[in-house]
Amino acid sequence: MKRIWSFSVACLVAISLMWLTGCTKDVEADFECPASVVSGETFFVSNYSLNAYSYIWEFGDKSHVSASDSYETALAALSAVSFSSVLGDDSKEDYEYYIGYYPGLISFKYAGEKKIILHAYSKNGKKSSHKTKYVTVSKPSSYTITYLELQQINLSSWDTGVSSGIEPDIYFKITETNGSELYTSATKYNVGELPVKWQVNTTLNSNSTYRIEFYDYDELDSDDNMANCIFESSYMSFGSSSYTWVASIGSIKFTVGLDW
Repeated sequence: MKRIWSFSVACLVAISLMWLTGCTKDVEADFECPASVVSGETFFVSNYSLNAYSYIWEFGDKSHVSASDSYETALAALSAVSFSSVLGDDSKEDYEYYIGYYPGLISFKYAGEKKIILHAYSKNGKKSSHKTKYVTVSKPSSYTITYLELQQINLSSWDTGVSSGIEPDIYFKITETNGSELYTSATKYNVGELPVKWQVNTTLNSNSTYRIEFYDYDELDSDDNMANCIFESSYMSFGSSSYTWVASIGSIKFTVGLDW
């Protein structure tokens, strides 16, 4: 009887170990994301991982967390990181962590090939899996300025004109840095107070730099240049409906409407 009991206990232990091992399924990290996006464009990632309990996401150009790290070690390494689901901080070069099932909206500020890594862990952190995918980020090729609203500029000390009134008659030009003129607005006569608004609807290259020049129109002599503004396309975020340009000394301010 004693031998039978010992055998029975051994069988029970073996069966229990097999059952416990069988219940601890392997973790499989998996997710979907777009293969290509435009810089500044927001998108979602979808988590399709199996048998996982905890997740760490990595976004961008760098990789700091190894798949061989335990979940606890990874958490300790990331404890000082400020998590954000939308990327674009200059100091981080489009690189972020996120802990959780999914990070919500993602956006890359800079063009290039970006790496997304999902680390999936079992409940006790002893089993892990990771999945890596790449997203090609490109710059938008162009944008359209739909309107320009001048909100601040010095209205005094300009020619009063002869027959057009005593207030400045304002128009603006958009030129390339080499001086080539791309657009000239209609003239707003007798501008006594701001803001004033022009409908524009002209398309510009998103990889170029332009000058926006404001003039006071004069009938008898040459028009007076009121302000010159360097307009960098890179300052604007893809998908934004407007962008406001402000001079460093606060002497001029205007907003352009944008269509991407």
